[in-house]
Amino acid sequence: MAEQQRREKNLNFKRRLFGLQEKMAENKVDLVVYGSCQNFQYLTGLLIDWRSGIDLGSHVNNVFVPRTGEPILTLEEDWADHANKTWIKDVRILGKGENYGYMLRKVLKDLNFKGGIIGLGDHVWGTTVTEIANLVEGVRFVSAEDFMDHLRMFKENEEIEKLRNVAKLTDKVLEAVIPKIRKGVTQRQLELEVEFYGKLYGASDVSFPPTVGFVKSGSEISPNPFTYPKDKGLVQGTSIAFDIGFVLDGYCSDFGRSLYFGPAAEEVLKGYEALQQAVTETVDKIYDDSMRACDLFPFLEGVLDKLGYGKYLRARLPTKNLGHNIGIEVHEPPWLSPAYKNAIRENMVIAIEPKLWHAGEYYLRVEDMILVKKRKAEFLTNFNRKLFQL
Repeated sequence: MAEQQRREKNLNFKRRLFGLQEKMAENKVDLVVYGSCQNFQYLTGLLIDWRSGIDLGSHVNNVFVPRTGEPILTLEEDWADHANKTWIKDVRILGKGENYGYMLRKVLKDLNFKGGIIGLGDHVWGTTVTEIANLVEGVRFVSAEDFMDHLRMFKENEEIEKLRNVAKLTDKVLEAVIPKIRKGVTQRQLELEVEFYGKLYGASDVSFPPTVGFVKSGSEISPNPFTYPKDKGLVQGTSIAFDIGFVLDGYCSDFGRSLYFGPAAEEVLKGYEALQQAVTETVDKIYDDSMRACDLFPFLEGVLDKLGYGKYLRARLPTKNLGHNIGIEVHEPPWLSPAYKNAIRENMVIAIEPKLWHAGEYYLRVEDMILVKKRKAEFLTNFNRKLFQL
């Protein structure tokens, strides 16, 4: 059974390899080099830290992908234990004191690369680029950062489970933080609580710095919703907007909710109910090929217009961008914007993030991770939709 699971997993990686090579052929690129980055993780399956520890990594940690044939993975000796965690068969370790230029010469020779165009991803060190340029005359470098976007857009079953797990963790974090909301607590303190509980529950990192925004009802109107001082204590009559995300097992979450401290006016209560209704009605309409990415904003806007809150959506989202895809990176294409005319398809995981902003009165957000399925979308984040007034 273990061997069968390993083979099935390898088939997924083969799909990624062949998809990348098709894109290379389309762009007439002969060789792609990814340093430790999002595409390196996606192609190799290795969770070498590239989010916050780039400077602690190594110029040797690269995957070399020819237009045809199998890739070669190079690792510095300190990362040698990763060699048996990847599906790639040809893994080469650079020992202490060994010559990196010689290793590169051998890699290029074994890949039969004698010149042409090399696509570079993120986090390829200048050392590697310089060495290759010295070894191969007339080589030309282009960006290959987006060569795997069309593959990463559609999630495999294992990826969906990882996204489901990080979404559950994120729900759990907000549940843990709510008891910390009391008179006098600051935005900064709550942000620290969010990060603390994320790490406590197993997140390896945040997918972006957590934000907690206070807007006091009756405050001075400003072009920026968040003028409440970060270190000023919470008082009654204040909306609290959470925007949080974590990394678990190499995959990201992105989630938002609002709460209200103290008795809320009817307009505020109904505004939050309207925002939740607009999200659920929109998600009810999402399934494979049911609409285009550019259709999501106008649909949700129409629900809010009907409920009397559309102008507050437009105040916060003048670009009509309602969110984005999510996966290894927190922001992945397609963006749910007017510019993207393609259909929403099965196995996309998207973050829908509408916000209502009544300047000087409240700022409300409801953001959820959604799995697009054949006949009906599934909420991956499931925090209590009725909880609002504290």
